[in-house]
Amino acid sequence: MGDAATLREKLSKTDMSQPGIQGSAAAMMKLYDRAAPLAVSEWRAALQTCRLDQLLPLLYVANEVLQTSKRNRGPKFLEAFGEVLGSSLRFICERDRSIVEKVRRTAKIWGDRQVYSTRFVGQLLAGLEDMRGGGGGGGAVSSPSPPKAASSSPSAAPSTASAADEKKRSVADEEERTDGDDEDNSFSSPFGSSGGHSLLSIDISASAAAAAGAPGGTVGSKRRRSSRSSSPVPGGKGSSSSQKRTKNKNS
Repeated sequence: MGDAATLREKLSKTDMSQPGIQGSAAAMMKLYDRAAPLAVSEWRAALQTCRLDQLLPLLYVANEVLQTSKRNRGPKFLEAFGEVLGSSLRFICERDRSIVEKVRRTAKIWGDRQVYSTRFVGQLLAGLEDMRGGGGGGGAVSSPSPPKAASSSPSAAPSTASAADEKKRSVADEEERTDGDDEDNSFSSPFGSSGGHSLLSIDISASAAAAAGAPGGTVGSKRRRSSRSSSPVPGGKGSSSSQKRTKNKNS
């Protein structure tokens, strides 16, 4: 019996028990290296012919295969299933409307655990939206664009969140610039600093001292004027008197 026939038989016996789901998933994983697309094709064929009570177990088989591949093997099953998941999930829901929410919950798990990107999972869920609440009907099935490779990173945040973050960053930058300006103003006084004291204060002290030396000032200021007047000035009167005393002594 070939690989495809063995897998087909295994899938046809899938039930809701844990051994049944894991056994069918293990049979698919055996074809990972040789024929992952063939295994997915057999899984789709099983959906066409299975009983209604096997639809959900077969979906759980696909879930087991996808998560095992993502965690331990690689992207082959992710890529193979990505081509058919949109139409397959809708087909399951069309056959049994009572399990639509369970199908959606399984698809959400692929986004939460980063099996597929949140963008791709969002497309899967959007394709089932009209099936909720007993709605929906026939018509062409719009399948989401399959991912070329597994994506472990979630999609970008909504534009409104990005705009809010950008606004917060702008406010933070503005506050930082304002704080920086305040710091610069506090250390950039036009009068500089000297030993921790403003030069402006020193100039005021000096002005006060000068005012005290004006006419009618203190004794200290008179002493300073007296000492200045008694200082000999070359060619002045003080110098002439000294010369006369020296001449008299010599004579």
